[in-house]
Amino acid sequence: MSTKTDPRGARRLPIMVRPGLFVSVAVVTVVLAAFTLPATVPDRPGFAYFSGGVIGAGILVGILLGADLARAAAARRAGVRVTGITVGAFGSRLGLASAGRDAGGGLRDEGVGVADGAAARDPLTPATGDVAADGAIARAGLGVTALAGMILVAVGALAPGGTLELMGEVALWVGTFALLITVVDLLPAPRSAGGRMLAARVMRRTGDAAAAAWAVARAGVITGWTLIVVGIVASFLIGLVGLWAVLLGWLALGSSRLAQAQQKAATALDGVFVRDVMVPAPSVLPAWKTVAAALDEIALPSGRSLFAVRDFAGTLLGVARLHDLAAVPADDRNLARVTRVTIPMDHVATARPDEPLASVTSRLATRPAAGVIVVVAPGADGTPEMVGTVGPGEIARALGTAPLRGRVVSSVGFGRRR
Repeated sequence: MSTKTDPRGARRLPIMVRPGLFVSVAVVTVVLAAFTLPATVPDRPGFAYFSGGVIGAGILVGILLGADLARAAAARRAGVRVTGITVGAFGSRLGLASAGRDAGGGLRDEGVGVADGAAARDPLTPATGDVAADGAIARAGLGVTALAGMILVAVGALAPGGTLELMGEVALWVGTFALLITVVDLLPAPRSAGGRMLAARVMRRTGDAAAAAWAVARAGVITGWTLIVVGIVASFLIGLVGLWAVLLGWLALGSSRLAQAQQKAATALDGVFVRDVMVPAPSVLPAWKTVAAALDEIALPSGRSLFAVRDFAGTLLGVARLHDLAAVPADDRNLARVTRVTIPMDHVATARPDEPLASVTSRLATRPAAGVIVVVAPGADGTPEMVGTVGPGEIARALGTAPLRGRVVSSVGFGRRR
């Protein structure tokens, strides 16, 4: 692992290498050495093809890493903390902390936490939560891949014959691949660089983050259907390579439809806080109790299906589900402790009572172990205390009662008061 100094402070930017990187390098090397180069530059020794494949794979990884270094520089200029770069099976990946606006309108670093779920780790176009910063970061990465691709394509096209012909074909192949990556990421869709840049443009014109998000989702739907149609036509006219466009279109369409649904839900939940919908905190199960005692004394009489688990010191260890307690074999219940079926808090979706409900619903998808969002607040002694839970039922009721609160979703996806 190598590091680069972070200009914003003493922390260093880690560049982590995953084992999957070597698999990707091997795949690219085989494609070039066994298929592409022998077909385009015949009658060369096998070692020359192998060397060309390794060099091509290295150049491609270098381009992707360079794009993330450019994104990291753009993120720092926007005031966003860069958490690291990971080079793995799918290329280079930049990790960013979420960004928000403080009361004075400046950027603030919100960090990356278990509960906030705001850190984005998209392979090509990471997001910070700030539309303008996302657009600048996306442009920086696209600029590197586009420039590198054009230079390599030009070098490959102008390479002379003879000894340099093989390297010219390597440059041409890698440059074409880099340009292909650029074009795909430039297509406007959620989580793509094109989508980030479109959102930034709409934000500059309207000042409305919701309008920017909706514009990206709508453009993504158009992009998805266009790619699907083009891919189907290309499959008949060119060959099975057209199925790749169909796959890209299907992914873009799916992510765009999901984004539209999330935006409509966020509009319907506008003004609703976690404390407004949470159900009271469940009973507490002492961690040292046996499963049999916990069932007989607390779980079954309470009529609840989820329980907080605390240790001798009163520390909240996690939660236990009635289903898991009952799943312990009957002949083990007098010996097994509640800790045997406890779900640790770091596996549980959590929220604070004062958080907007729309901002926490996605946490249940990323940490579904408990089946609910556990609402936590500081207790009298300052230690975390479970004060309630929010499950799919509470979220569904909040969505269903949106019209009663005067919230509607217009045909263009924005909420308005009646």
